[in-house]
Amino acid sequence: MKIVQVIDQLGLGGAERVCVNLVNLFHRNGYNVKLIVLNKEGELFELVDDGVEVVILNKKEGKFKAYRKFVKEVKGIDIIHVHSRKPYRFVKKAFLFSVKFKSVILHDHYGKIGVDKKIPSFYKTIFKPSVYIGVSKTLTEWAVNTVGLNSKKVFLVSNLIFKYNITTKVFPSKKQGIVLVGNLKPVKNHIFAVKLAKKLDLDVTIYCIRDLNGEYYRKLIREIEEIYDVNRVHFIYNHTNVQEDLHKYDFAICPSLSESGPLVLLEFLAQGIPFLTYNTGEIAHFVKEKFPELVMDDFNIDDWINRAEVLKGYNNEHLSNAFDFYIEKEKFLEKYKEVYKSILNIK
Repeated sequence: MKIVQVIDQLGLGGAERVCVNLVNLFHRNGYNVKLIVLNKEGELFELVDDGVEVVILNKKEGKFKAYRKFVKEVKGIDIIHVHSRKPYRFVKKAFLFSVKFKSVILHDHYGKIGVDKKIPSFYKTIFKPSVYIGVSKTLTEWAVNTVGLNSKKVFLVSNLIFKYNITTKVFPSKKQGIVLVGNLKPVKNHIFAVKLAKKLDLDVTIYCIRDLNGEYYRKLIREIEEIYDVNRVHFIYNHTNVQEDLHKYDFAICPSLSESGPLVLLEFLAQGIPFLTYNTGEIAHFVKEKFPELVMDDFNIDDWINRAEVLKGYNNEHLSNAFDFYIEKEKFLEKYKEVYKSILNIK
């Protein structure tokens, strides 16, 4: 079975990280897997395993040239697995220039499904997905009930990360407060983390992609200056493996308003750092089953302050063991092989 994974770029987003992890998972299990990236952007190329063929289309230099190159690269391929909506649209358009049309899997990572359920216009055309993977139950229910996809071709597969064994931890003399991992978008709700840090008299560190000229970043800095000491709010940009830093902090938070994962909760569990998260996304549901005290149902800051007290002395090993249970329970390789069988049966 020959597999192609397709993604727009390899920046520090959840979809990009899942794509790289999935490429590596199949490669490590002996499958013939190729990674096609539409644009040569992002920091995660370095995490792709040696031996994986990586093809860059340079779409920004010319769409039609990229279409032709893509069609050439997928000749003889059994599975075309596309991550996120924009690359999916590109792939479907590319096949308009091909004599032989191929079935395509859309792997939907859309994180704002909790607040935005409208149907993309291209879903209403011949581009309507025939096989769909959603990373949350909210996405798969939307795909069936709102978009009208065939439920037999809709699959729920949660996000996948690998646990990194950090052998060279350097512990600071004093923990460095709160850590938040989330790119500079309003839905990530960074300002709530700053307000919580102020109430607890702690520093807060934000890991994100560097975007200092963006409107949201400038607005966030103005808000920070109004409510807290800017010297106690730190930004770390373009870090490819946050797991290696998590031991430096007292605890983590994920105050996002809407998420499909969120992937970062798995990173917190993997490294055994206590955390609080708003109740959004598939992984938050898993956390709530195991550790209900870590999941918040609203943004009453006093409740978050009280719950933060519970995190002191929290058993890190229990968190790490929960990650291992999650990986074993999800049986990712078997789930993806089931999805791929559905494609092979279509042909």
